[in-house]
Amino acid sequence: MKRSVLCIIFTCIAFIANAQKFALIDMEYILENIPAYERANQQLDQMSQEWQKEVEVLVQQAQTLYKEYQSKAASF
Repeated sequence: MKRSVLCIIFTCIAFIANAQKFALIDMEYILENIPAYERANQQLDQMSQEWQKEVEVLVQQAQTLYKEYQSKAASF
């Protein structure tokens, strides 16, 4: 009997201890009030645009090389 009561008590304590590990975060407030977030977002957008341009150049080069390959392969 004592064991079952102790097991129930320890189980309840474990649930209570786990419940205290959670927190509520207001991300909207944080993002609105931190200027570094906006700067980081702008930098990320700039880098993304640069990378997109690089990818477009590489795709164009790959297409050119493929066309050259096709024309040379047809002549063999």
